[in-house]
Amino acid sequence: MRKLVLVLAGLMLPVAGFAQREGSVELTPTVGFWLGDTIARGVTPTFNFDVTVDDAPAFGLRLGYRFAPNWAVDFALFREKADLVTGRRELFEGRSKVGEINLTTAEVGIEGSIGHRRVVPFLAGGIGAMHLDPDFGTASSDTRFVANFGGGFKVFFTPEIALRFDWRGHSVHVGSDADRCDWWDRCEKRDEWITFTEVALGLSFVF
Repeated sequence: MRKLVLVLAGLMLPVAGFAQREGSVELTPTVGFWLGDTIARGVTPTFNFDVTVDDAPAFGLRLGYRFAPNWAVDFALFREKADLVTGRRELFEGRSKVGEINLTTAEVGIEGSIGHRRVVPFLAGGIGAMHLDPDFGTASSDTRFVANFGGGFKVFFTPEIALRFDWRGHSVHVGSDADRCDWWDRCEKRDEWITFTEVALGLSFVF
């Protein structure tokens, strides 16, 4: 127990040699898992029923440029192949696979970190585009706006190598639902979004 306490204390102590350097570049291959969401019936004419983009692994690459000790601009590219299944995530409800979908996501954002320790927490957010390429009947591919926000932390083994953990939500604009009309025949369309929850682990190389 005493050794564990000493190790944890050592990780939390500020170490000048491990400070994130202004002007440095971070290259981070990542592997993760994206939790899917449901596209409601009526959002797209492709499906006349609720369809869920199922949970699936994803692979990607992050490239960051640190323009200040605690601030960086971040570029990211991810690829994922997920099943399309019927229905929603309800307890004990049966679901059937109806197809697959390839997701390619490109984003740019800002990362703000806290402190200069071996363990560095951060918050991050950004915007970009997601290319959705379904394998379902005659459905065609499309590219939609995506925004993300989340956080994580880095564990530096040396000033040049760190383990990085990310948790983020990626919200994708998938269309508008059918016209909704009130008693006075005032109709409007409501924008529809689906959100993927990303849990990812990467190894950062600092140059």
